[in-house]
Amino acid sequence: MRTVAIAAAMMLAAGVSVVADSDGGHTYKKAAAVNDLMEYMVKPAMDKIKAYGEAGGPSDKAEWQSAFGAVSMVNEATQLVLMDGRVKDEAWRDGAMKVVAATRDAMMGAYRMDADGYNKGLKAMRGGCKTCHDVHKKDE
Repeated sequence: MRTVAIAAAMMLAAGVSVVADSDGGHTYKKAAAVNDLMEYMVKPAMDKIKAYGEAGGPSDKAEWQSAFGAVSMVNEATQLVLMDGRVKDEAWRDGAMKVVAATRDAMMGAYRMDADGYNKGLKAMRGGCKTCHDVHKKDE
């Protein structure tokens, strides 16, 4: 009888877990260091953004979509930088928050194929990057 009660309790607990996660909920646990996020997500995205800048900006729908994707990767990586104990100090937090807000603006510009909105967002994004890099990457 005790075995049945334990099994029922375990099934109930499992059912509650399934219900709690039925909306797609997921508990985040970091797997990458900040250097990894920068090297493997931000740097390739920034290289693409830079290439479009050097070419005078995205020129057609496919390039605007690609620019949107690159900026969205910077946004996602920056949000990951803000999670799970990665933040070192206020400069880090402030810079990252600026990047998140600015990339949303740049993404909207890219989505609309609006060069002015896209470039304003990128300029603000670079300012956010500088806020953190001025403190944490002085030697580079």
